[in-house]
Amino acid sequence: MKQQKLRVSMLLMEVVFLLIVVGGSAFVYNIFAPAYYRHQKSRVIEKAYEEVRRMDLTELQDEDLEVFKTYEAENLTFTIADDQMQPIYTTSNLTPQNQNRDERQVHRNIVVNRKFFSKDPKVQFWNARGKDTLWLFGKFKQDNVRYFVCVKENVQKAYSALAYTEKFMIFVVAFSLLTGCAVMYWQSRRIARPIEELSRVSQKIAGRDFSVRAKEYETYQEINSLSCNFNSMADELQYYIEKLESSKDALERFNKMRNDFTANVTHELKTPLAVISSQVELLQTMGDKIDRNYYFDSIREEVSKMSDMVGNLLNISSIEHELETVKKSQLNLSETIEYMVLKYDALIHKKNLKTDVKIEKDCLILANQEYIEQAAGNYIMNAFSHCGAGRHLEISLKKQEGRAVFRVCNDGEAIPEKERNKIWDKYYQAGETQGHSGLGLHIVKTVITMHGGTYGVDNTEKGVCFWFSIPLVQ
Repeated sequence: MKQQKLRVSMLLMEVVFLLIVVGGSAFVYNIFAPAYYRHQKSRVIEKAYEEVRRMDLTELQDEDLEVFKTYEAENLTFTIADDQMQPIYTTSNLTPQNQNRDERQVHRNIVVNRKFFSKDPKVQFWNARGKDTLWLFGKFKQDNVRYFVCVKENVQKAYSALAYTEKFMIFVVAFSLLTGCAVMYWQSRRIARPIEELSRVSQKIAGRDFSVRAKEYETYQEINSLSCNFNSMADELQYYIEKLESSKDALERFNKMRNDFTANVTHELKTPLAVISSQVELLQTMGDKIDRNYYFDSIREEVSKMSDMVGNLLNISSIEHELETVKKSQLNLSETIEYMVLKYDALIHKKNLKTDVKIEKDCLILANQEYIEQAAGNYIMNAFSHCGAGRHLEISLKKQEGRAVFRVCNDGEAIPEKERNKIWDKYYQAGETQGHSGLGLHIVKTVITMHGGTYGVDNTEKGVCFWFSIPLVQ
């Protein structure tokens, strides 16, 4: 029933569209065609009168007669007389044989209607004795002689033609509706058939029958694309389900991925929450002494990025299990680090750390910006958590032997030699880092490795220096 309803709905919409377009056109024609004809013809009559005014009526030339013939071919008639009511020109032509007829025409069109003549005439529409006529009564002086000009057209003939056209329009509307309905019914079947096929395939897939495939239609690009996507989806589902069902440890690996992802999310959400908390506290204590709009914008950005971060961590988990390839693009690492230093400024200010930032310009790398920000942010937060209040924190970025080298150094206790390799392992926790999930440095290791870079940690005279390097874009 649903499939049949789709066809009927499509057919009804198309029939209504035809009625509006074709029937509406016929209705508009019947209502406005006579008025439109009178309007256009009035403009022609006014133009003809202006051309008569420019003629020398004392002696009409051959080119003047040609002008009259041109307008008379459009069913206009002219009656022109002087102030003595002597015919100057009539559409019947002035010849000895029809002199009396010209005088009668002057009497009928000018003498009888003399009160209607005006120096600034307008076309008038009269209906007399069942005849519709357009009239223009104009008078003007030429060489001290007053001339009367009457231009008219009997539009009854035009109305008759319009009436025949209106009757023909009824036939056109009926023929268009019948033909259009037949074409639309055929067309609706062509459109509905692929949709019915896709509905059948979707039901099969819902019933775990992944062997069924949708037929691809070349008629409509969108439907063909949808069919291809259905088939691709069925292929992917069948592949992964068969792979999971054939593997004895599929459930165990799935649970491991889920647990890893949960742990990563828990770890990574701590950083933006800490940033937001410190910025809110700074806003409360400093009041109008700081740029409030900057911190408000930063807080909003951190909140937005927390939701994005969940997706990013899912991508990292997928990379570890070789499920997809990370997309990379050219990245100005210098601008990224400068931005991150500003972002963590409130957090560093809260702990009263002495910072030394040295960033070399235009360190261009091929990387995924979100992952690189996570790695650099983990280094900064790691140094922050191990650096006592009022101590020194150094952040640097420089070009070295074709690579961009990023370092974060802090005052504090050195890392024992036996732990320097273990700290990169997932969930490893040194004695003083209890309470952390042990994922921060492991995420750095994962991100930098997938970017073809190197990473490490060095003990310094005053504390610890973490670093990573990534090839520069040549």
